[in-house]
Amino acid sequence: MGFQLTRALEFIAETDKQLAAGVIQLNNRLATGDSFSASAQALIDVQSYYQLLIAEKHGQLSDVLEELAKFDRLKMKQMKKIKTMLVYPLFLCFILIVLIVMIHVYVFPQIEALMPSVNTTKPDYLGMTLVNVVLGGTVLTLAGSFLYWRRQTILKRTQMIVRVPIIGTLYQKYIAYYLASNLATLLRNGLSVQEIYQTLNAFNSHSLLYALGQQLNEALIDGQSIKQMIARYRFIPQEIIKFMGSGNTIAEMANSMSAYSKLMFDDMILTTNKMIGFVQPAMFILIGITIVSTYFQLLIPIYSSVKGMY
Repeated sequence: MGFQLTRALEFIAETDKQLAAGVIQLNNRLATGDSFSASAQALIDVQSYYQLLIAEKHGQLSDVLEELAKFDRLKMKQMKKIKTMLVYPLFLCFILIVLIVMIHVYVFPQIEALMPSVNTTKPDYLGMTLVNVVLGGTVLTLAGSFLYWRRQTILKRTQMIVRVPIIGTLYQKYIAYYLASNLATLLRNGLSVQEIYQTLNAFNSHSLLYALGQQLNEALIDGQSIKQMIARYRFIPQEIIKFMGSGNTIAEMANSMSAYSKLMFDDMILTTNKMIGFVQPAMFILIGITIVSTYFQLLIPIYSSVKGMY
């Protein structure tokens, strides 16, 4: 079943009330003569916008829209899975918090009334000092890290994120998918290196693709090879470097990039599933540690008092 773009958007607005407002806004922008990517810019994330922009300029809008729709569907499915998995642990956390409050409000006062030698409210000044030092150090570290982060370029920030344990692995796979997908679109249309730079140079100066375009231009001016330029960045996978330096035709490189982007997409989903599987056990471990700590806090004063009687 084929639809014109505007008719397809009208159909979506009529059948999906949640998307209706955004789709109507998109249709109104299109009616004024704006491009599809410009019309959708306010409704989508930056990376998706640039994928649409590149695809629209080179006649591959339908393919990229299908790819982005698949990506968003899987992202929503993963988020729903995470929320479902967190319901029971969060319910246990709520019960645990209520239990801890009840112990401090009702149980400790009764213990002190029955056993005056037990002082459950006696402050541990050393412990409090350590807690204050740890909290203060954490706040200062976070504030300093945030200020340092704000001063870094987009390339430096990306380099930093991929070094973060667990999250960095997933982000690197996403960057690999994102870069390979965009390069496949550009190469498939037979663009030369200089034309690729001109395309990237039209993007927002704070975007990753723009920054890579600037690095590409500097490498060309200095007489460096593209392979040398992209090898400087850890977040650019070795496979892309190999494709660019393979000596194959542009069409063959485009096919390799396209196949690799699909592989990274599937790999990204597998990594996400593994991370989701780790969330619930981690929550249960945290809950278990909290329960044990609460019981120790309750029983140690009683044990100390009973021990002192003998």
